[in-house]
Amino acid sequence: MSVLQPSTASLCMQRLLAVAGLTVKTAVRFKLVPWLMLMLATAVFSIPYLITHDGTAGMFAQVQLTYSLMAVTLIMGISTVWLSCGTLTQDFDRHHIVLLTSKPVARWEIWIGKWLGIFILNGTLLFLSGVCIYGLLLFHARDLSPDEQNQLHTSILTSRDSVKETPPDVEWEIEQLYLKRSQDPDIAAMEPSYVKEKLREEVHWMNQLLKPLHRRIWNLDISSGAQSKPKALIQLRVKFYASWFENTDEHPTVWIVGNPDSPSRWEKQLNLSPMTTHEWSVPANLIDGDGNLHVECHNYTESSLVFRVEDGLEVLVEDGSFLWNYVKGLVVLLAWMTLLSALGLWAATFASLPVATFLILTLMLIVSSEQLMKSIVMEGTVSSVDDHSGEASWTHLDWIMVPIFTGVFHFTEALLSISPIERLVTGRSIATVALLKHLALVSGILSGILAGWGVYLFHRKEVGK
Repeated sequence: MSVLQPSTASLCMQRLLAVAGLTVKTAVRFKLVPWLMLMLATAVFSIPYLITHDGTAGMFAQVQLTYSLMAVTLIMGISTVWLSCGTLTQDFDRHHIVLLTSKPVARWEIWIGKWLGIFILNGTLLFLSGVCIYGLLLFHARDLSPDEQNQLHTSILTSRDSVKETPPDVEWEIEQLYLKRSQDPDIAAMEPSYVKEKLREEVHWMNQLLKPLHRRIWNLDISSGAQSKPKALIQLRVKFYASWFENTDEHPTVWIVGNPDSPSRWEKQLNLSPMTTHEWSVPANLIDGDGNLHVECHNYTESSLVFRVEDGLEVLVEDGSFLWNYVKGLVVLLAWMTLLSALGLWAATFASLPVATFLILTLMLIVSSEQLMKSIVMEGTVSSVDDHSGEASWTHLDWIMVPIFTGVFHFTEALLSISPIERLVTGRSIATVALLKHLALVSGILSGILAGWGVYLFHRKEVGK
């Protein structure tokens, strides 16, 4: 009678789960998990009572979602760094790794198993924290007024796709302006790339300007999903800028949405404040048969208004439920924790606990310096640029520093391309395609590279010393 032997893949999975179980047991044995659960519970349940809100839906969501999720992310991030760095360095210091390597377990299975154990622990704690935050959000929402509850479910507890205007192609206009202005000897002596960059900023600014007693027109291509709900509402989100020396708190504007020649168009006069985000609802049946939405703004003030391409006008269309969007946000946070744990295990493979922790904190500081790196990439130099000549004060390090900063900047942009907490608190949808790409980058490529590098270093490390 033959006995079925387990397959190689089954045995490998058993060994990985065994190492993962040991990692979780170690965290429990050293009382990390109980203390971590206590800290998470304290943060989640105390924030709604420690931080008061003004009774509006926006401030309520800021307290219930933003602060709670940020506290959970911070606590779990610190614990992930500590556990991922400590689990390997402690095994090396106490020579427990010798016992593991003496077993019929490959070294890569030990490294991946520890990574899997941290992933299981993070996933469990993040799931429990997410359920508590969601439950408290619905529970405390009952204390809002009926109007604010309606605003909460319309603008925040939803999933909305954002449609913005497409930036116009201004390269031909820039070339014509450069040919005209380069007739000036002073401008002709300047670096052409610098002059064109300044012209690009000027043209970009003028295209965003709405002069007094003028109008600005947007024709936005809206997804066809909104047209399937002719009775549904879509939201317009508007933000503009005015002169800082204007004493006027509100600017009278007239908005027309839909075909301006149609009697069913939406038209209303609104007194809006500058540098403030305004949002209101309009019927979705104003979208024409081709999926386009016509929007006009008439400026009846004596000052010019600026509607930036980035956030001047957005059309928000509901495309799903908040709960599913909330789950996607938690998945993004878990992917970041997975990358952080891979980074910690990689550092702990060749460094002691203090050095590994310092290395990770340094890398996190570099990633958080996005604005500094963006300015270096835009200016093309690590030094200051003269406003008149367009030349840098010293450039002998640019040939090596600028490419490094450029690479790190693009890497940081890709890593932070999805901001789950910001999207949830503003009711923005996390697109499934964008989520899958982000997971492939963070949990697949970046974590995979660190895992392969860490396994390679672990194979070459002398564990008997």
